[in-house]
Amino acid sequence: MSLGVGVRAAGPGSPAKPAGAARRSRTPLSVLASRPAWVLVAVVAVVALAIGSVHSHGPTAATRIARLDSLIKCPSCVDLSIAQSDAPIAVALRADVAGWVHEGLSDATIEQLVVTRFGPQVLLVPTGSGADVLLWVVPILLVGGGGVLLAVYLWRRRRLEVPA
Repeated sequence: MSLGVGVRAAGPGSPAKPAGAARRSRTPLSVLASRPAWVLVAVVAVVALAIGSVHSHGPTAATRIARLDSLIKCPSCVDLSIAQSDAPIAVALRADVAGWVHEGLSDATIEQLVVTRFGPQVLLVPTGSGADVLLWVVPILLVGGGGVLLAVYLWRRRRLEVPA
């Protein structure tokens, strides 16, 4: 007795299933819901956390010097760091910074020494107080607020165009 093309006979009393139905029952979602998949995800997570928890011994002296040189503005230049400038004062200040790092002074102490000598405008990175905060926060708020207003406008416009 023929049941048709691509249909397999099932046991008595059960409906006929199309050929290949058993193969299609394992969808990607069902594989992800299986226990071995979750065990694999857990192992990968544990390994990633173990690798990420290994700390280095901290930045080297050369790394610290390069970072400080890029943060300190050349006192005689316009918007150049001492790392970018070849002005005599920048060269002397780079030598001072390298000496202070090799003496073991902290980055904060070195920054404070430079600020004491040349004033707060010598740092290219904002201090996080006063007008510096406004110069960073206001543009971010304006762009974010504009994005929110644009999203609300487009959402309302689309809602009016879609017939109910």
